[in-house]
Amino acid sequence: MRWMLVLLMPALLGPAVACSGSDDGELEGELAAITAERDELAAQIATQAARYEKADATQQAVADIIADPAAFGTEEEVLDLLDQYAVPGVVYGDEAFGDIGWRAGWRGTLFGSVNADIQTWTRWLSDDGSTGGSLWSWNGTAQNGEPFTLSGIVLEQYDDDGLYEGLRVYYPMPDDEVLAAFREGN
Repeated sequence: MRWMLVLLMPALLGPAVACSGSDDGELEGELAAITAERDELAAQIATQAARYEKADATQQAVADIIADPAAFGTEEEVLDLLDQYAVPGVVYGDEAFGDIGWRAGWRGTLFGSVNADIQTWTRWLSDDGSTGGSLWSWNGTAQNGEPFTLSGIVLEQYDDDGLYEGLRVYYPMPDDEVLAAFREGN
């Protein structure tokens, strides 16, 4: 019986030993590739989570500032503070009023004869923090001194540091009605 085992062992172990040499290299290569892919995905998830946290903080800070600009200082101090939350050269896009620089857009929205009050009703961010938006109402004094109220949404884009790299304001009414409300009240 023992001699049979001695004869069968090489027959049984031969293929295993022969396979292990070349297959080990292939398996090690596959394992290295899978590990690298896992590490890359983990890094992407960490980057997205970090951008989300930063964009969320930026979005909340801007909502707080525009809700009560006077609490944050003078007109120039408020605009300087808002500048900290955007990349240089970002455009403040507005469907009715047109595209303008970030600082000029906020100046026209918050200050001057407008005497604005902006209420952010809800805000949202994509899972990766790259895009977001809010639903708001804008109350103020029209150019003729009458009160106006406009509602709309803003769609926003954020960079990896959570800073605004673009925004666009939309209204649920035709542009001429928005401009008339701003001029004459509603």
